[in-house]
Amino acid sequence: MGTTARVFRLVSGSEFRFQYFPACLFSVWLVFSSTVLAQTNPPPADPHEMVTREPRTLTKPAERSAALDLLDRARQNYNLHDISTPYALKVSFETNGPAQMEGEWTMEEFSDGGSHWRWSAQAGDSQLIRIGADGRVYGTNPAEPVPMRVQLVRSALHWPIMRNAGASAIRAANVERDGKSITCLLTSASIPPNPAPRSWVEREYCIDAATGRLQMWSEAPGIYAVYDYSGATPFRGHTLPREITIFEDGRPAVQVRVESVEDAPDLDPNLFKPAPEMGSADESFTLASPNRFPMRVDPSDGPTSPFFQPVIVHAILDAQDGHVLDAETLQNSDRDLSRAALDVVSGGSFPPSGFQQEVFINVQFHMPAAKMDGLPIFHSSVGWVILDHGRRIPPVRRPPPHPGK
Repeated sequence: MGTTARVFRLVSGSEFRFQYFPACLFSVWLVFSSTVLAQTNPPPADPHEMVTREPRTLTKPAERSAALDLLDRARQNYNLHDISTPYALKVSFETNGPAQMEGEWTMEEFSDGGSHWRWSAQAGDSQLIRIGADGRVYGTNPAEPVPMRVQLVRSALHWPIMRNAGASAIRAANVERDGKSITCLLTSASIPPNPAPRSWVEREYCIDAATGRLQMWSEAPGIYAVYDYSGATPFRGHTLPREITIFEDGRPAVQVRVESVEDAPDLDPNLFKPAPEMGSADESFTLASPNRFPMRVDPSDGPTSPFFQPVIVHAILDAQDGHVLDAETLQNSDRDLSRAALDVVSGGSFPPSGFQQEVFINVQFHMPAAKMDGLPIFHSSVGWVILDHGRRIPPVRRPPPHPGK
């Protein structure tokens, strides 16, 4: 996908957080952002979207500082890596949808409170294990991908809130939900002109300001993780939810239950060593926290309208060569365009990072027209091409879009 600018940031514990943007795509985003967003329909309505009215932009230092403090407080609640004594975490989850390996899962995680950790996930006869010991990572079938649903659940449990939000533009809205006053913070690289209540480029975090607990996380429009703390018991300064429900395109896709989190003073040290029953356990990759970037797609021939239609694709990328391991679309109101977005992403390869990446790609279709800058029209034989790549995408049959609807 062209030259890449990558910035890596290390966080404590077993996982790594990083951000990368393909440089050519990021430059396109900067050049065309005002046009794209000014001529783009807002994200489809979703029953789990809490911000339905125009939020306010935080520009005063005191307002931004308070918002960043609230984000940091919610993030630290999920940072179990700061626990310095041994503990055990047990989770179960059910998944359904278009991803690979949907079904019923269990997951266990152990930490010695220091530099050793282990987690495993199992569905039926399928099991994967990751062990971290003194800065090295081992795993069963070390090159085998971690299923997308497993990585999504680990994201929701361990790093739902981005780090270094101080560099972001922030919008805020106060909402009432279930009798509680909740602060929703929307972050992005820059606020688009004339934005909808929720923009395509914004992450969203809704936090109970009284407790500092995350109530909802939405990495991109179309996916919402809702946190339920009913019956939750604090553990060493952290309160994990009892349940997390992740909705995609308005339907429940993942149901997570935290079965227990407790002290484990008698952990066997051999848990943190590759055991013979793991087979050919060898050094392996770790998981990166969620990331977002745009991809502009134009008609392969003919004039274009000033209208763009985004579709968010959720995908995981291979650690070694960046190819797409699994992917799904988060908007399906136009199934033809959603299939085209999936084809664009699934057929691509992205800059590798050494970590398995979970990404939310904003595929921006530049719609065709009968004449340059004319109204978008239906074109039964339209083909698509990634702006900086030159690879042709299969034709898409779809009804004409309606700008500004």
